[in-house]
Amino acid sequence: MKFRLGLFCLLLTLTLAFAGDGIPARGSAEDYTAHDVSGKIAIGAAYVTPAQVKRIFGEDLDKRGYVVFEVGMFPVGDTEAEISPDDFKLRQGKDSSVTRAATPHMVATDMHPSRSPDNASVPQKVHVYTSDTIGVYQGSNGQHGVYTGTGATVTNYPAPAPPPRSGQSTPNDKLEQLIEDKSLPDIKTRRAVAGYVFFPKASTDKHADFELLYFGADGQVSLKLSPPASK
Repeated sequence: MKFRLGLFCLLLTLTLAFAGDGIPARGSAEDYTAHDVSGKIAIGAAYVTPAQVKRIFGEDLDKRGYVVFEVGMFPVGDTEAEISPDDFKLRQGKDSSVTRAATPHMVATDMHPSRSPDNASVPQKVHVYTSDTIGVYQGSNGQHGVYTGTGATVTNYPAPAPPPRSGQSTPNDKLEQLIEDKSLPDIKTRRAVAGYVFFPKASTDKHADFELLYFGADGQVSLKLSPPASK
């Protein structure tokens, strides 16, 4: 019995360590470029420039078609809030379609796609990302309305590499772990947490404003963010 309990605690510790704690949250949601409150959680978000992303992760994610946001989540009062990167979607410009947050594995494999001998002569494959069409409105009485539709976005980014054989590590392991560690945690919590959320670019227009959409258990929030002006 003691052995089983010890093994369970060890597995739980390893799971939590792998999941990562994100990054330190700022003082409050108001300390971010855009912020709002949805039910029992305050949300703040800031655009992370490609140069900042490269300094943090050592990789040019912008060149591979990714945009990154720093997100802080602040439970209101002493309430417990459910937090997940999957609750966020991104829209850019006038296009009504949005993209879903990418997983650390997706980002890492896109940065360093590997090819097996069988695929050496095969032209670069396309990536198919699931996307949604979402409309959000807010009435004068404060109520929110949402409509959705699902589609697909096709890009020419390299397809993810096949999973490695048992016991074989890949060059992506270190990058994937770093992204995992600094990503917005997927947890239930009463404390403020923060982390990065990654998206495939929703538009080819580098100057179009971003709309970061949050669809949580207690409501929806739309955060408007602008890329920095070109010098």
